[in-house]
Amino acid sequence: MRRFLASAALGGAALLTLPATAHAAADDLHTVPLPFLWPRADLVAVAPDGTGGAWIGGGQGAHCLVVLRPWCYNLGNPVVRRWTGSDWTEYPVHGWTGNGFIGRVASGAGRTWIGGVEQGASGPTRLFEFDGASFRKVATPSAATIGVLSTGPAGTWITQDVAAGSDEPHLLRRDGDAWTDAGLPDPEARINDVQALSATDVWAVGSRPTADDGERRPAVARFDGTAWTWLPEPGIPSSNAVEQVVPLAPDDVWVYSNVHLAHWDGSAWTTIDAPGGSIADIAVDGSGTLWAATPYSDGAALSRYTGGSWQPVTAPAGARLHDVAAVGTSTIWGVGRANDAPIVVRG
Repeated sequence: MRRFLASAALGGAALLTLPATAHAAADDLHTVPLPFLWPRADLVAVAPDGTGGAWIGGGQGAHCLVVLRPWCYNLGNPVVRRWTGSDWTEYPVHGWTGNGFIGRVASGAGRTWIGGVEQGASGPTRLFEFDGASFRKVATPSAATIGVLSTGPAGTWITQDVAAGSDEPHLLRRDGDAWTDAGLPDPEARINDVQALSATDVWAVGSRPTADDGERRPAVARFDGTAWTWLPEPGIPSSNAVEQVVPLAPDDVWVYSNVHLAHWDGSAWTTIDAPGGSIADIAVDGSGTLWAATPYSDGAALSRYTGGSWQPVTAPAGARLHDVAAVGTSTIWGVGRANDAPIVVRG
C-alpha cells in the first residue's frame, strides 16, 4: 500500500463485528482464507513479497464506541502476515510497544518495511524493517508522522508530515543506517508517492504551489540519481495534487488523482476517467494491465483497463477494496471489507 487510509483503518462502525470466514468464490476475484484475527479487525495494506506471495497489514482487537460517529479508544494490536503459497505466516515485530496498527506495508528489491500507527496519530510514527525472520524497529528522523513509505531498486524513501517552512526535510531517503534529505528543488512541494524503476530513475508525485498565486497544483518529478526534474503538469481536471505513481518504463507512467488518471508516454500526458467513483489505489501487473480499486463506487469494486476501456472485475458480494497489489504477470491481490468484516482477495 502506498498510503494510509484513515477512513478504512480501525475507525468505522464495521469494526464492531467479528472477522469473516471465506466467501464463495467469484468469477474473477476469489477470497483467500483469512489468518486468525481477533474480533474487530481490519486490513488496510497489501504488497507483493517478491516470491509470488503477498504481505498484508492492519490491526485487530480494537475497542470502539459508536455515538454520533465511531470512535476507537483503543486501536488494539498490529497485524502483519505473509502468504507463503498455502497459508499465512506471522513474524515477530521487535520494538513494538502499546496499542496501534500497521498502516503501511512496502516491499521491493528484496526489502520489506512496515509503518506502525500509534494511538492518537493520524498516520505511521514507527518504522520496522524485515530481516528475513522478524521485523526490527528503525529510528524515524523526528517525531513527525510518516506519510509515504516506499522501497525498491532506488532504496527506501519516506516523507515526514512537517509544517511548511520547517527545518525538518519533507522527503528523505535511507542512506546506510541514516535518513538523508532527498533535496527536492521546491521546498514547498508535498509528495504523496515515490516509486522507482532503478536507482537512476525515480518518480515522485504530489503538489507544489504555482509561481503566480501560490495555488497548489499537481506535480510530478523525476530523479536521475543526482538531481530532480519537474515534468509538465498532468492535465488532471479539478485536482490540486497527484496521489500515486506507477512507472513501468521512462515512457510508460501512470498517475491518478480522485476520479481521473493520466498516462505519460515520454513526451505528453493523456487523461482518462476513472471507472466510477474516487480511486483508492491502482496497480499494473506484468502484462501491462492497469487495475483500479474504487471502493465507494456504485459499480465494480475493482476494474481493469485493457484495449482502451475499463472492464469490471467480478468480486465477492459487498466487497470494497482499499488497497491492491500486482504480483507477477497477471495476479492481483486486494484487501478491504465485505459485509462488515475484513477480506483478502486474489484474482
